[in-house]
Amino acid sequence: MTPSLEIAVHHRFVVLACLVLALGACGQAPTQSVEEDASAEGADTPLLGEGITAVTSVYPLAAVAEDIAPGADVRLLTSSGQDPHDLELSPDDRRLVESADVVLYMGDLDFQPQVEAAVADATGAVVSVAEVAGSDNLRRLEGHDHEDGDDHGHGDGDDDHADDADDDHGSGQQEDAHAHDDEAVDPHLWFDAAIMAGVAEAVGEAFAAADPDRADGYRERAGALHDELAALDEDIDAVFADCAHDTAIVSHEAYAYLLERRGLAQEGISGAGGHADASPARLAELTERIRAEGIPAVLAEPIEGRGDAEALASEAGVDLLDVDPLEIGEAHLAGVRFPDALRAQAEAFATALECT
Repeated sequence: MTPSLEIAVHHRFVVLACLVLALGACGQAPTQSVEEDASAEGADTPLLGEGITAVTSVYPLAAVAEDIAPGADVRLLTSSGQDPHDLELSPDDRRLVESADVVLYMGDLDFQPQVEAAVADATGAVVSVAEVAGSDNLRRLEGHDHEDGDDHGHGDGDDDHADDADDDHGSGQQEDAHAHDDEAVDPHLWFDAAIMAGVAEAVGEAFAAADPDRADGYRERAGALHDELAALDEDIDAVFADCAHDTAIVSHEAYAYLLERRGLAQEGISGAGGHADASPARLAELTERIRAEGIPAVLAEPIEGRGDAEALASEAGVDLLDVDPLEIGEAHLAGVRFPDALRAQAEAFATALECT
């Protein structure tokens, strides 16, 4: 076969093959994209939230947003090694807060002042965890004020926060978190699963407002997360129902919302707040207490106060257990769902308190 004939035959074969494929396609009904089909049916798909930007400054809210809108662009402003209490926003960060479709923050608690200031200019749907929780369910810290830049809402656990909170705990009542401006508020509300159940619903509504065409999908996922967190709250009640000890020794006092409603307490190694190094006298005092009370373990965070916790556990001859304040996007939390992370912290405390 001559070269010119060979080229001609090859060209005709390619044309014929393309024609067969085209005819086969013509016999099929046109199909919708996954996103179009999901929108039409109100179904829950991995693309729910695509094209929507959400921003927050704490891991728990980022994880909740990713559960409810798994296709959204969720931006977490804190990263490993940062102190979330003293978060400083760059100009780009501030513009992101102001322009995001959904903004999730802890509320006007003086926890992250620059974030709170930027939220005031936000144009998207905003969720304040403090407002969802309601003023009556905020743990107020006596002896601290909003100008105290060292503590940022940490306390010693000995306050009058509602151990006997009423039945609408975490139900989403919209109250001003600054109803009592003379008292600082513990910002670690994410350790209360009942509060976070209400937050899940509020986040679902925020995404629904930002993306009305897929509102049903957001609400469905938010409802499922609400139910999961409500069930987790009951599970944690059961986990802490019978404990040999009532006080956990921790490197950083961030866990009152997990413990106090259940009649338990925390004691920071360096005292209230846990942001400074412990003195030798403090370590000796806690060592004596651990031995006298038979406390089996010390709880240490990945970074803050870990050196002191390690030294105390070694001196007292007890176990060192890992616990996490769940504040920032540490590498080990990447891809971890919030309910799973919260359950893990409760289980660590149950071990330290010898709960059965």
